Amino acid sequence: MRKKFLSFAITSMLMSGCATVQYQSPPPLTTNHVTHEIAKSSLLSQTGHTLMHLNQSGDILYQQNFGGGGAGLGILLGPIGVMANIAAIESNTEGDVELLQDKLVFNASELFKKSLDKHQMKTFDGNSESIKLSPYIYVSKTEDEQLLFASALIVETQPGKKSNWLGKYMYQTSLKIAKSDIADGVNKEEYRLLKFEIEKGFDKLALLYFEDRKGNLKTEQALTFLSDFVSPRFNLEMVGDLIPSETGRVNIRTVGGVYSLPKDSVEVKFKN
Repeated sequence: MRKKFLSFAITSMLMSGCATVQYQSPPPLTTNHVTHEIAKSSLLSQTGHTLMHLNQSGDILYQQNFGGGGAGLGILLGPIGVMANIAAIESNTEGDVELLQDKLVFNASELFKKSLDKHQMKTFDGNSESIKLSPYIYVSKTEDEQLLFASALIVETQPGKKSNWLGKYMYQTSLKIAKSDIADGVNKEEYRLLKFEIEKGFDKLALLYFEDRKGNLKTEQALTFLSDFVSPRFNLEMVGDLIPSETGRVNIRTVGGVYSLPKDSVEVKFKN
């Protein structure tokens, strides 16, 4: 049975107007002396009715939550309604995955390693004390059967241990491609665009993570935001903190992750 990937869940805690929530903290300072190793987190194998793999190696994840009558209807109809909703969404996800399976021929670890080398950030294999960096590619479906793409990273200081610090970093690319255009096969131009944007995303993620470790991603302003990438279909107004961002980007620290989003794809309201 597939397990739900909790790291991706957008819970009611993210909505504005709720009780105080805890955002993803920077990596603990006690890990500063530790080396890094490229790994594959066990979290990447935890899928569910809204989240499945698009390749055999399991480092390209596909998320979609369309189908059924929505969460509200499921609740109104009770447990049977909830189960029916889940089954309908799962059927949609499986159908999409069948169309998209193995159409994206990218190796997330190789691309991320290339980014680390570019920035002269060394990794070491076989050290049990190393911080584990697990890169992956994330594909999310929005309305009108459009796909959004992100370079993503899971960071764990001590996987499997109670003292483990877990962090997630995501860089949404500027690409928005129709599902049908990927399903019918990625042509040379689409491959070139995808590769360029995903590589760029991993370049930026490497810098984002290491700046966070240095304590340089200080909160600039509290905010609420709407993003069809972070919360597709339901258009939830979520809470977070603005952190240092490049021109044209909005970097947000929120529950369960740090997101770098294209400025023109997110609606932000700053709190006084």
